[in-house]
Amino acid sequence: MKLRILNDSIRLRLSQTEVDIFGEKGCVSAEIAFGTNRLKYTVAALADTKDVTANFANNEIIVGIPSEMADKWMDPTEVGFENKDQSQMRVLVEKDFQCLHKRPGEDESDSFPNPQATHNKTK
Repeated sequence: MKLRILNDSIRLRLSQTEVDIFGEKGCVSAEIAFGTNRLKYTVAALADTKDVTANFANNEIIVGIPSEMADKWMDPTEVGFENKDQSQMRVLVEKDFQCLHKRPGEDESDSFPNPQATHNKTK
């Protein structure tokens, strides 16, 4: 899972495997070590929320997704979603697509095929 934080926005991009795990279990997590400390970040389907949320406690970022939105995201045509109320923070969760231009050292074997790559080949 890729995590990007910029000012008042947070974006997570999930690989195919991570989206599959999210679909099966209703949540998926990753973590990174900073010396002896760890930062965990989780995307979880929540029945009791109506908007995408982000909370931070105990060294964990938890992005909550309304259950209906989470179910809809399993459709191959659904790319991602973001919170409606962005007054405090913008939260964006997306499927991770392969880049149109390959970058050295970038492993994209578990990324989703980029729909624009197919579109560009037909031009």
